[in-house]
Amino acid sequence: DWLDSPLSRRRLDLSELSEERKVVAEIVRRVAAEGDPALRELGQRFDGWAPAEGEPFAVGRAAMEAARDRLPNAERSALELAARRIREFHTSQTFADVAGPPGLKLLTRPVRRAGLYVPGGRAAYPSTVLMTAIPARVAGVREVVVCTPPAADGGLPTAILAAAAIAGVDEVYRAGGAQAIAAMAYGTAGIPRVDFIAGPGNIYVTLAKKEVFGVVGVDAIAGPTEIMVVADGRARADFVAADLASQMEHDPLAWAVLVTDSAALADAVEEEFSGLLARLDRAEVVAAAHLAVILADDLEQAFQVANDFAPEHL
Repeated sequence: DWLDSPLSRRRLDLSELSEERKVVAEIVRRVAAEGDPALRELGQRFDGWAPAEGEPFAVGRAAMEAARDRLPNAERSALELAARRIREFHTSQTFADVAGPPGLKLLTRPVRRAGLYVPGGRAAYPSTVLMTAIPARVAGVREVVVCTPPAADGGLPTAILAAAAIAGVDEVYRAGGAQAIAAMAYGTAGIPRVDFIAGPGNIYVTLAKKEVFGVVGVDAIAGPTEIMVVADGRARADFVAADLASQMEHDPLAWAVLVTDSAALADAVEEEFSGLLARLDRAEVVAAAHLAVILADDLEQAFQVANDFAPEHL
């Protein structure tokens, strides 16, 4: 039934979001035409804060390093461990220029400035800072900047700034949403134009990246986050439920799917998930996201479902 369901192939159709596309197109148009005045007005409207006239959007290296130094030791150690592992992984992906027949070469060169979007608002994601900034540095990008939504007082999470220091980010700009993507794409007095934009975000950020593609490079037009767990009857139901919730808490449009050949496990996971939901800080977001439990005939069919769904996280 799942394989024949339209949900298995149409989890997000951007063409159906006509109203959101109009909103994003107008935001991008205004930032491109008006620059910082539009960016401040939109920031005040959507983020609840914008810098006063003459106050910068930017947070420099000194603030990042101060945040890193005041981060609790356990959190700093965890970020530094993650940074080392990410750096090692991406270092193995680098390759030299390739020479073909005489006169033909495949050359790889880094862009001059990369702009990274780090979501905020619902939660802080220092892991996104590490997983976007470190590959840029490994690739040899000369200047790496981040845009992330500020709090209502203009502040940024300590963990975000600390991760930026660890990853070698040059500047962090207090701007979020579609307006931040437009600012990085076109450039304003307060946020210089970049050559390439990477990083996840909500549906408005995704549509903004689609809108500016061609003016600037983008990493991908990604949909909301998703996770699939394939498990047999030996799996721990509480672990499976926690894994499913781990991605659902990011976005009300997120998907979490369990595929199992065990009816007993499916029932147990549903029960565990209900109990877990009552204890989560972000229960409202998790409850709004999509959760599916698929009972397969056997694990071979479960793997077929996984291949068909092609989840972001498996």
